[in-house]
Amino acid sequence: MNQTLKERWILGSLLLNLFLSVLKLFFGVITNSLGLIAEAIHSFSDLVASVISFIGVKLSAKKSEDFPYGLYKIENIAALIISLFLFLAGYEIIKEAFFHHEERQVSNPEYAIIVMALAMILTFFYSRFEKQAGKKLNSPTLIADAEHIWADFLSSIIVLIGLIGVYFGYNIDKYAAAVVSLFIFHSGFEIMKDSIKVLLDFTLEKEELQKIKNIILKHPAIVDIKSIKGRSAGSYKFLEIEILMHNLSLREAHRIVDEIAQQIKEKIPNIDSVIIHYEPARQEGLRVAFLTDEEENIKDFETATYITVFDITKDFEIIKNPPIKLSGNKSKIIEKSRADVIVSKNHPLDFGIRFSLSRSSIMVWETEKQKIEDAMQEVIKSWKEFLKKEGEL
Repeated sequence: MNQTLKERWILGSLLLNLFLSVLKLFFGVITNSLGLIAEAIHSFSDLVASVISFIGVKLSAKKSEDFPYGLYKIENIAALIISLFLFLAGYEIIKEAFFHHEERQVSNPEYAIIVMALAMILTFFYSRFEKQAGKKLNSPTLIADAEHIWADFLSSIIVLIGLIGVYFGYNIDKYAAAVVSLFIFHSGFEIMKDSIKVLLDFTLEKEELQKIKNIILKHPAIVDIKSIKGRSAGSYKFLEIEILMHNLSLREAHRIVDEIAQQIKEKIPNIDSVIIHYEPARQEGLRVAFLTDEEENIKDFETATYITVFDITKDFEIIKNPPIKLSGNKSKIIEKSRADVIVSKNHPLDFGIRFSLSRSSIMVWETEKQKIEDAMQEVIKSWKEFLKKEGEL
């Protein structure tokens, strides 16, 4: 749908410039107005630029095995070419204003004034509406084309002032030309700068990257963002993200990553692809959680009222976290503990808790010990034996 709208706007620009080129040239010849003829040439350059834009938009949507990332940047190449036409238009206005020595007598300047007034009305409204559409569709080509038509509107002011000056016997068009040509050069520079930045894979705007970071960090499974890279190509954006997640099963981690990618695509417009690389937050050490009562006696999944989590470093230093009351959905609380091991009197009977433990890659350690200290030593002893077998200790 967006592609069709882009093509319609570019096609409309092409027809508008064709109409204005013919109209200005026809009346320029009749009235012998050099300014009007020059403006006809300027409109013809707009016509060429519109053709380039139309080709760029059409080709950018093509898919090819030789270009797996798409041909979106053709839009930016087209915008870059349009910026060159803007520079050319500015140069032509300066040359016409200050370096043309041939004097011409304009006949019937009122006809030329009417033509220029009509051209100004058409270019003013079309450029404004096309620019709004370009921003809505996030199309650099439409925005560039709208700026080019706006430059045509500004140059029409020059010609109109000159014609009015002729009508009243004054010649002030070259001074107006100097001012307007600066605006045209500025527009061309901005379009060229933006196009080159995209072609060189310049990063996305900081505000947009911050929005993406906020979306990612809202998810409780995400510990931190290692890096986030974004670039544009035509109307579309590409993201490469590295995140740290709590230790989860591969299936659960993949599900969460898909969920985050979908949220980004829903909240940030024109995202083509999101590639997320995820790593476990803890690659060393062990996190052990104990199911207990208020007196910290070890209980089972059915009777426990608290869960206390301990982090054991690779040097076997034990760090205790504040106990959490097990109220409401026990499976969610246990899952959020991000433990590697849950110590309990037995395995859970509830399927929901079993499934939650499975997808979170949490191992259940059954013990006959009553106190956390005794069960802790039991777990650490077994873990040390495992590390020795693996050659890590």
